[in-house]
Amino acid sequence: MNKRWVFPPPNETLQIEIASKLKISHLLAQVLINRGINDVSSAKSFLQPQIGALGDPSLLPDVERASLRINDAVRKKEKIVIYGDYDVDGLSATALMYRCLKLLGAQVSYYIPERLEEGYGLNEDAIKKLKEDKADVILTVDCGINACKEADVARAYGIDLIITDHHQPGKQIPNAFAVVNPKLRTSQHAFNDLSGVGIAFKLAWAIGQHFSPQKKVSLEFKDFLLNAVGLVALGTIADVVPLLGENRILTKYGLSALQCTEIPGLRALLDVSDLSNINLDTFHVGYRLGPRLNAPGRIGNAGIVVEMLTTTLKERAVEIANFLEQENKRRQGIQVNILASARKKVMDELNLDETTAIVLADNAWHPGIIGIIASKMVEEFNRPTVMIAIADDMGHGSARSIPSFHILEALESCKGKLLSVGGHARAAGLKIHPNNINEFREMLNSMTSQKLCRMDLVPVLNIDAGVTLSMLSKALVSELARLAPHGEGNPIPLFAATNLKIVGQPRRIGSKGQHISFYVKQGDVAIRSVAFGMGEKIERFKQNGRTCSMAFIVKINNWMDSEHLELEVKDIKFDNE
Repeated sequence: MNKRWVFPPPNETLQIEIASKLKISHLLAQVLINRGINDVSSAKSFLQPQIGALGDPSLLPDVERASLRINDAVRKKEKIVIYGDYDVDGLSATALMYRCLKLLGAQVSYYIPERLEEGYGLNEDAIKKLKEDKADVILTVDCGINACKEADVARAYGIDLIITDHHQPGKQIPNAFAVVNPKLRTSQHAFNDLSGVGIAFKLAWAIGQHFSPQKKVSLEFKDFLLNAVGLVALGTIADVVPLLGENRILTKYGLSALQCTEIPGLRALLDVSDLSNINLDTFHVGYRLGPRLNAPGRIGNAGIVVEMLTTTLKERAVEIANFLEQENKRRQGIQVNILASARKKVMDELNLDETTAIVLADNAWHPGIIGIIASKMVEEFNRPTVMIAIADDMGHGSARSIPSFHILEALESCKGKLLSVGGHARAAGLKIHPNNINEFREMLNSMTSQKLCRMDLVPVLNIDAGVTLSMLSKALVSELARLAPHGEGNPIPLFAATNLKIVGQPRRIGSKGQHISFYVKQGDVAIRSVAFGMGEKIERFKQNGRTCSMAFIVKINNWMDSEHLELEVKDIKFDNE
């Protein structure tokens, strides 16, 4: 699919100021400006994130009330239950709080709902079960902000419910003992994009402060917090929250903590993922560790992941890590089949020229996998997509969207055809009766066709700057590395160059010839380039003397003990086409 290249508005005055004051290149300065940096001080903080710059946890609403109640429960030996979510953010937050409270000697356990049977968040049956198990305090992590009815049930049972969540609050706030969420209007916290595990970390910090008479955490607890940022990095990266502000600090230090962790479960996970002896980055967490941690929650029960992250027994940790490896392979197999099925439905059943929202349903699809498929469909077809798995006369749906369309608002407008809905601007979940799917499809397409123009359906590449090949060097790549860790809100810098000539003989590479290796030349400079996934277009590259424009990432390829500058092609436009 053709892509639309978008260049940022130039700000040469600020670019020159940042470059000269911080002694960095103008190109790095421009990338910083593109990331929302608008002064020298912010640029310096971005390039040199300091853990001491994290905001005091007391700025979060109700965190003092929550931490005091938990400390009281610890001292009285009351039973505390951590109620988590089945994704990586919720699981890492559950493990962090469990390890925190165990360190303080608490009577603590955890509860992870089963995805297909119970669904996301608090539910009345679980609260009843926890009451029967004599729970005094329920502490939610990564869920609960809209659980108004469930909060009333907990109160009626005499359970103190403490909610910690990072999702957007609704019009009504649950009547819980405490509600800790930086998105609440009462929040004094300057940064409101923390992940669920980021908020759990702040609460753990506050608990440690109040456990100590001097309002200062003990040395043992300080060591716990410094190690716990490894868990924070896991959930923060996997939940795709913006890696800016405090998330950037937590992720940068968390990746280092993760790399040298002594938590048996994390060590075992790194081993089975072949990541034990390399410098970890966000890609490794997002695409190697995250899928393994998510796999049991998608096709089984996620509670075993918390056990792995909290056990002190090395043998048990290795056993669970190997189980996660097998579950992830099983998930991959299911995913391949569903993706092929979904693509076939698009080709056979839809006219993409007339379709502005893709809604697909099937009885054979696994409800725990369709969210991944919905994301891949959006990547491929650049349209809001809802995938629905039908089982036992119930449709379980996962929705994903493009930047210009707020999928949750759209789904809430279709509530008359849905049994339930919840989520975010770009991702949401729903339940629907199968008889309503066709009408729902028509409603969503009607809505998207009114709100989206044809240009919205063309995928966008946000280019950081136009460059010439002579501006690119190994030194520049090293300088740009200061922008890491990369992720949502801080992507790897993307550049574009025009008037490039393809030289030499382009060739297909990869096990199936799915990629192309070739050289581009501009003036006296020639650089090797790799176009991933473009193998079938090889003939277009081979036409002698072709000139083109390219959008690319510049990197260093380490091969056979030598370093070479290389361009990773993200899009190519041939001249005269």
